[in-house]
Amino acid sequence: MRITASAQASLAVGTAIAGVVLISWVAAAGADGFGLFAFLVRLLHILAAMVWIGLVVFVNFVQLAALQGADDPSRAYLHKAVVPFVAWWFRHASTVAVASGAILLVTAGYVLPALVYGSTVYMPTARATLLWGGVIGALAMWMFVHMFIWPSMQVALGLRPGNADARTQARARVAIFARLNLILAVPVTLAMVAAAHLY
Repeated sequence: MRITASAQASLAVGTAIAGVVLISWVAAAGADGFGLFAFLVRLLHILAAMVWIGLVVFVNFVQLAALQGADDPSRAYLHKAVVPFVAWWFRHASTVAVASGAILLVTAGYVLPALVYGSTVYMPTARATLLWGGVIGALAMWMFVHMFIWPSMQVALGLRPGNADARTQARARVAIFARLNLILAVPVTLAMVAAAHLY
């Protein structure tokens, strides 16, 4: 089987290469179990966030533009062939990013530090402000996806009942909350990266 025959095959090969790199690194440098677990959680969080933010950009700059410029038959085709897949990845990537982020807060000692490290973990006020601001922004983004975008998308796609006016309103609501996700994407990313790496 060619490694480029499908997205699944390509992802499996890339994951296998990453696994070999990780196993080689652990064999050469060593790692304790908790440290390895914390690293894998951070890796999962970053990968899920990459997919989520990538789809925020795709939806705002590609998908919505294509849908707005499409005639009715083309829009129907996009709603059948593209939008459901984007919506699935969008929802699940956001959930994995938030769930892994919550675990990461524990493994890094920002939440329940005495449980993990036996004492509190010092974090300067500026970093704590960035971190928790990023957490709040990410939770807002997640809420927009699950409480507003996906329910409205279901109406727009005909998965939930709604007449033509309801579908038009649903499409408008999707666009608004997709834009709000876009507004928050860069500040949230900045806050998370800065809280972890800016000293």
